[in-house]
Amino acid sequence: MIAILSGGCGDPEPPPGPCDGAECGPGPRLALTAQGDFGHISCSGDAIACSLDFGALRAGTPAESWTTIRNTGDARLHLGALVIDNPAFEVAHPAVELDPGEALSFRIRLRIDEAGRRQQGILLLPSDAVNGADNAQGCPEAATRCVAITVALSGQT
Repeated sequence: MIAILSGGCGDPEPPPGPCDGAECGPGPRLALTAQGDFGHISCSGDAIACSLDFGALRAGTPAESWTTIRNTGDARLHLGALVIDNPAFEVAHPAVELDPGEALSFRIRLRIDEAGRRQQGILLLPSDAVNGADNAQGCPEAATRCVAITVALSGQT
């Protein structure tokens, strides 16, 4: 009787995102938190089911929220430029790289000029984080895989 054993080499494939914490496996991992009293983001775990609700605003008066991105993984994180699908929300952050444990903050701004209006949008954070969901665009060239973390945005007057 002849038995053939087959095995693989190299790092195991991370599970398809989104995942949370150590269950994501080795590699860069992205975590989002509100920056002190200046942020309104809420996530389940590191970056699952994230939302940022500006609440009720006065018409014509802008509001802003600050969010901290931290690489909680064990490899360099390649983060693409942040993108929002609704021009009522504003974010400006270029592509960056974060080493394990490194963090940065960014600001999202909302202004609604009419009373009685509600705005909604999606913030996309393209990267090579092991805890992101598959994504086909927006990642930096140095990224080993292309995934995205999404944040649901909302606000009203």
